[in-house]
Amino acid sequence: MTDKKVVLVTGASSGFGQLTAQKLAQEGYWVFGTSRKEHQTLQDVEMLTLDVTSESSVQSCIKQLLARTNRIDLLINNAGQIHTSMIEETSLEQAKQVFETNFWGVVRVSNAVLPVMRQQRSGHIINISSLAGLIGAPGQGFYSASKFALEGYSEALSVELDPFNIKVSLIEPGYFKTNFNHAMLSPTLNYADYDNVRDVIRSTVSQAIAQGDDPKKVAQTILSAARSRLPRLRYRVGNEAQWLPRLKAILPDNLFRFGARKRLNLP
Repeated sequence: MTDKKVVLVTGASSGFGQLTAQKLAQEGYWVFGTSRKEHQTLQDVEMLTLDVTSESSVQSCIKQLLARTNRIDLLINNAGQIHTSMIEETSLEQAKQVFETNFWGVVRVSNAVLPVMRQQRSGHIINISSLAGLIGAPGQGFYSASKFALEGYSEALSVELDPFNIKVSLIEPGYFKTNFNHAMLSPTLNYADYDNVRDVIRSTVSQAIAQGDDPKKVAQTILSAARSRLPRLRYRVGNEAQWLPRLKAILPDNLFRFGARKRLNLP
């Protein structure tokens, strides 16, 4: 198995992470997946316990992986946390929780593997971003902010790692049929002024996910990026991820905001 490329997929117990881990294993990669829960199993994938918000957990996970493989070729930072709450109704503690997973978690895991990749003079880091990292998402403001941060971090990192032949890519999905919305954090506070808007946004987002595209398309895009000799920095997946950023770029702000409110069924 030592001739196979070694992959680590965080958040591999469900959703994009699970599909991606299984897809890569089927294509001949040596795949390690992670989950916060111990004793998780996934066919053809070696599961490790990892909490990306804990530095000691990250170091322990990478140590276990390297003890088996002595190398790592591909890191897929997929672990994520979503919330559905208005910005004013989200406590700083909850907002920090979102950032600890979606942004600092990526930084922790990436920093843990980069010394090995630099020594190898090869590697590829694929960060799972979102359409919400390109366009601010009402009702998910801190999730959106964490993905905007991930976009800037990844773009800067890609330039810094060029001399070491380490590539960085972003996957930017729109709405897909996953169970991601089932794990959404609820508002810390509740203000009556937001009741109608909050409920409409939650319903619209849940409906968009339920009616979303096949998530296997995201796994296939990740596979294509992993196989590429010259991977792109950004891969937008899904119709909305393709056309909404283009509309934002060409439309006046007030017109785009009007359309965004209509898309969310807001008055």
